[in-house]
Amino acid sequence: MKLGLALSTVFQEKTVPDGNRLAGWAALVQALAIRGPVRRPSCISEQHVRSSHREEGAWTVFDKRYWPGDTFADHLIFALRHEDIDLLILKRVFEAVPQAEVEAIVRAAPTGIPARRAWYLYEILTGRTLDVDNAPSAAAIDLLDPDAYFLGSPRLSKRHRVRDNLLGSGRFCPIIRRTKALTEFRALDLAAKARETVGRTGGTVDGEQWTA
Repeated sequence: MKLGLALSTVFQEKTVPDGNRLAGWAALVQALAIRGPVRRPSCISEQHVRSSHREEGAWTVFDKRYWPGDTFADHLIFALRHEDIDLLILKRVFEAVPQAEVEAIVRAAPTGIPARRAWYLYEILTGRTLDVDNAPSAAAIDLLDPDAYFLGSPRLSKRHRVRDNLLGSGRFCPIIRRTKALTEFRALDLAAKARETVGRTGGTVDGEQWTA
């Protein structure tokens, strides 16, 4: 399915950097007329970019070699490989395209990591089952990257060969990035320090001595 990707100078009130084309979530949202905010949109430069990508204002700008192509599959796979996961946008994208488009992605690469992630997320977000065979024998993959997100206990889906490590379900699921600030705050282990403090503290209730 080819996307109608017109050159844009503005996307969701953000000025697109000169000489760049929308990619990933931003391209899908624009081409499919999806309603929903893309918090950190991506674009592809016409030039080479040092270190493959850079942050430029509200944008992540990728080197020209990253241009994925003009189809729905191209930009969905780019988003799943290179951008933060956004389940709201993803669900609305899935609702806007024929089911056969996602089935074609899975059939083209049934053991591919982006394809299996798209397949699993399609089925839990839409409640629909794709008309494809179960994944062939392959090493199971994590749904979300443990180095990039805070995760729940993994649950293996044998159909997709995917370990679902989301914090919730298809009906409600927060996504929490493993940012430097949150990682440092978690390392403080304030809960343990609170338990230690309370454990050393005594007091009286109705005139009787108590210890936590």
